[in-house]
Amino acid sequence: MSADGRSAAAAGRSAAVVRLGRSQASPVGRVVGLGSLFGKTLRDSRRAALIVGGVLALIALATASQLSSQFSSEQARREIVGSVSQMPAIFRGLLGDPINATTLGGYLSWRTLNSMPLFLGMWSILALSSTLAGEARRGSLEVLLGTPLSRRSIATQKVAAHLVAVAIAMTIAALGLIVTGATLGTLPGDAISPTAAFGHMAWLFLMTILGGAVAFAVSPIVSRSAAAGIGAVVLFGSFVVSSFRASIPAFEPLSQVSFFRLTDGHRPLAGVTDWPAIALLAAVIAGLLLVGIVTFARRDVGRPVSLAVGRLPRPAFTRREPFGRMLGDRAIAVVAWGIGLGLYGIAVAASSGSFAEQLKSIPRIEEMIARIYPGVDFSTAGGVLQLIFFSFATLLFALAGATFVGGWASEENDRRLDMVLSAPVSRAGWALRTGLATYVAILLMTSIVAVCIAVGAWLAGSPVTAPFAGTFVAGLYAMAIAGIGLAAAGAWRPGTAALITGLVGIAFYLIDLLGAILGLPAWITDLALTKHLGQPMAGMFDVAGIVACAGIAAGGLAVAAIGLQRRDLRG
Repeated sequence: MSADGRSAAAAGRSAAVVRLGRSQASPVGRVVGLGSLFGKTLRDSRRAALIVGGVLALIALATASQLSSQFSSEQARREIVGSVSQMPAIFRGLLGDPINATTLGGYLSWRTLNSMPLFLGMWSILALSSTLAGEARRGSLEVLLGTPLSRRSIATQKVAAHLVAVAIAMTIAALGLIVTGATLGTLPGDAISPTAAFGHMAWLFLMTILGGAVAFAVSPIVSRSAAAGIGAVVLFGSFVVSSFRASIPAFEPLSQVSFFRLTDGHRPLAGVTDWPAIALLAAVIAGLLLVGIVTFARRDVGRPVSLAVGRLPRPAFTRREPFGRMLGDRAIAVVAWGIGLGLYGIAVAASSGSFAEQLKSIPRIEEMIARIYPGVDFSTAGGVLQLIFFSFATLLFALAGATFVGGWASEENDRRLDMVLSAPVSRAGWALRTGLATYVAILLMTSIVAVCIAVGAWLAGSPVTAPFAGTFVAGLYAMAIAGIGLAAAGAWRPGTAALITGLVGIAFYLIDLLGAILGLPAWITDLALTKHLGQPMAGMFDVAGIVACAGIAAGGLAVAAIGLQRRDLRG
């Protein structure tokens, strides 16, 4: 796009924003997006709200269908819950406590909804970390502040719109739960009342907002990516320390401040409630959102505070060359993700000895796991990591890759690429160099995690080679997911790159997870790339899947370069 075209577009946006601040649209029109910043933001979020609510309802329906067909009697349900209750604590921690899981509502709460805040929380984190910081970085917020809207009103309307969008998604999910209980409930107690459905969705609503509220509170002070990282650390850290506190003693003190542990007793679908804990969580979230609004109203626009301690000298190549500059800009994120995932991995690996002892004491469970993972030696750290760590780690690696891809796409989203391409560098050359830097960032993060896991295996007295090498398979998988995001940015829009990367990673994880739970056909479960990685932590590699990951990563980078060469930059 030419300079005159960009100027005209900017002028048009400015005029639209001024009209937005002064419009006297009707109340209904303001809600649906006419003449109201709240309405416009809510309108922009409508698809995400409908998709999230619909997917939650479908997951509940599919899980209930499987339960009613395979475990139609109360005795059968008692047996499956009893067998899981005998599993080692480190395994039970990932599923949560099976409260009244012999009922349909209790089973849905335990098997599908307990971990949903991890996925839905990323939606809120990405939305609330960028709603102010992203616009400030692009310069559009300064235009918005030129309208009669006050800073406090802008922040409040944007936050309110996101809260309403999440509430819409939870309402759709609650209605789906009610319908599921009415149509698929086969035993006494299977019916799901509106009070139970909406009470449970109140918990999920707050847990979804939690990480985003943390990101929003710090976004006026730090950069968008740093705010998202802080929100993700609070969300995932809270889940990990709560889930593994029974098997990893070092997590017990930290779990006292975990919001997952705080709300453990509120499971209305299972017939238990803890409204005081929910009220406390709501108060914390309200306080965080208020801090974000007040801080935004008091601080200068677009002047983030660096979280780096001191200043490390940067090599000259990181300032002059696209590859080095892109890699240098991702350095803090690489270290943060690497250490965070590494600490999680080292904790699981170091506790593998106690897990193996507990597993041997329950022959029935040991036989069941052996059927699922034939040939895996669960007396080693590699076997335990494959069972407990690897699947969840592929999700986290994919989300880390999404943040790196988001940094790559921000060059164009934030209009720095126009200046970069004024230098003697081709579009395709820039895309290839910076795309490779994104892959190297993932590789460096993986190296940090691999070293931590090797240390954990060594502390447990187990072989370190297999889990060390297996970690790099997860890293290669993250590169493949990142390649899909790069391809989307090159062929379509850069603004979708991080979102598509994250959604693909979550989709593959859910297909793999729900495929085992629901007994889905092989042609569906085989769509997940995670099904084609083998059991690498235990030293069993799927060569075809690994080659496919490498091919997807290379192909995605090529599509990004070709796409950028052929299309106009985003204006």
